[in-house]
Amino acid sequence: MSSSSRSSTSSLGRPSSPLVGLQFPPELVLVNEIDSPNEELDFSSDDELPDEFSARLDRLNASTIPPISPTLVLLYLSAPYLKLGPMFLRTSDTPLSLSVAALAVSALFAAFTRQMWYLLARYLRKMDMEDVVLDAFARGPGKTRRRLLLRTIVRVSTIVIRILLASVSLRVSVDALLTLVPAHFLPIARGLFTMTLALALIPLYAAPSLATKRIICATWASVLAYLIWLGAVSYAYIKGTSSTDLHSQNVGILWQGITSTAFIFSSSWTLPLYAALRGSGPPAVTKRLRRRSFRALIATSVAITVALVLPLCLFASPLNIPSTPERGANAVIAISSAANLILIIPAILITIPPTHLPRAIRRTTSPTISKIIIYSITIALSVLSSKATVVLGDLLLVLSLLSTYVLPAILHITVHYFRRPLSIVLPTSVTRVEDGEGDELLQRKERSLQRRRFSRRIVWDAIAWVSVLPLGTGGSAWAIGRVLGKW
Repeated sequence: MSSSSRSSTSSLGRPSSPLVGLQFPPELVLVNEIDSPNEELDFSSDDELPDEFSARLDRLNASTIPPISPTLVLLYLSAPYLKLGPMFLRTSDTPLSLSVAALAVSALFAAFTRQMWYLLARYLRKMDMEDVVLDAFARGPGKTRRRLLLRTIVRVSTIVIRILLASVSLRVSVDALLTLVPAHFLPIARGLFTMTLALALIPLYAAPSLATKRIICATWASVLAYLIWLGAVSYAYIKGTSSTDLHSQNVGILWQGITSTAFIFSSSWTLPLYAALRGSGPPAVTKRLRRRSFRALIATSVAITVALVLPLCLFASPLNIPSTPERGANAVIAISSAANLILIIPAILITIPPTHLPRAIRRTTSPTISKIIIYSITIALSVLSSKATVVLGDLLLVLSLLSTYVLPAILHITVHYFRRPLSIVLPTSVTRVEDGEGDELLQRKERSLQRRRFSRRIVWDAIAWVSVLPLGTGGSAWAIGRVLGKW
């Protein structure tokens, strides 16, 4: 062999560049740089394997919130906002400037925390609140007992919140109807109204999911009832003939002007509705459209709520207290407010997670026994004494506000500050290679993308810390002081 051949062979045997002479098979990594500028504050992609998507779609179809259209997603995002919160906001005496500011702050934080749930779901690739909580606090092997405990806590908390919300809504609706009853019929009127409404809601509660036509029609009817109620309240205040004691039965000592305003935007359907929207079409064709659509739906639902609740801030001002009640207008207000609250109760109870009964009970009863038990508990709680109702109402308020404003912030901080960040382009097999220039290239790319992800996350980090520290701790301190009678 000539010297030139030997020189050529030796030169090929030396790794003259980082791309030559690797000792392991090269791995191709596709990083989509085109969408990055347009995906502001986006943490990960929605890419999924077809088998995984099919499995999730099967679970969605069998759930209480199956794949539904964007219009129905917007309906179920907005409808829970227009219930108890606006009803009690109208009867508060909060100054106009303070009530408007509280409404604006609550709306912003509600939109931010819903976006936070959405970003956590996409970052962790989990479509259920239980899975997000387990991944945040019990990720990794050897944590079976902790995962079981956390799953139980999340499921029980969800069941308690929704049963309390349904029972308080039923009681407040009956309180509104009692204003139309003569005083000498009041002792028996509450029981009659409660049993009549409970029987009337059974066909709706028997629906299997929120995609059922009768549940959709009932939810639209509740929104229509709110619009009628708002129109009647506006007319009564313009004429000066409205009464402010339609909900005179207090449901809790914590239900003040600001807390009632914050309660308006409480909801726990964010992740199920996002999963339902994602399952409404093929994963590859409309992926980015659904992603942007859900963000737009969140913003739209909050904007609609603000527009429909803002007039109540003016009506609740101490400067606008009417003097002469008119029975006709107040009858429309009472009936429409009761209808608004009653028609959403089946949707609330349907979405309660299934309860696991003991095996001995399941063998001798039908699968619907858990729904019957939940419904019976809801009706029973709605007819308790006033003192018990105050305790249940305050418990509902505290749990709802914590789950809406504080829990997603705590999960965000835990995932991004106390857990190792999830890799973007670095495969697991490559991370275990001790040396190698190819591994170094991937690590540099990984570090660059992690820095980019962190820069996009700064805004959400600030929102999360504000939700936990000023709102969470400050609100908890105020609630404890209020219960103890310190202020």
